[in-house]
Amino acid sequence: MSDQIANLEVRHRDANHALFMVLIECCQIILDASGEPDATATIVARNIKDSSKDKMANKEIAECAYRLALALKQWKNPQAAALGRLVAQMMLADRWEAQLR
Repeated sequence: MSDQIANLEVRHRDANHALFMVLIECCQIILDASGEPDATATIVARNIKDSSKDKMANKEIAECAYRLALALKQWKNPQAAALGRLVAQMMLADRWEAQLR
């Protein structure tokens, strides 16, 4: 039984890390693609990336994804729609964690 719990915790930690890395990569894509340093999406992405965090709880990932999703709605870039769909899925991260427990 304890092996099962340990395995679940490892899987949860790995999934959380993967979500965090996807969030940071989305921020980097926005920063690389944006020609407008004062665009809302660029500012939000820079703030998330510059937070110097190396991990976040799922709830915090979901909150950052929500802020990015709002900013991407106004971003005039061909990649905005694809990134918006991706961060929309990350907004569900805290719900996924709640269902797991």
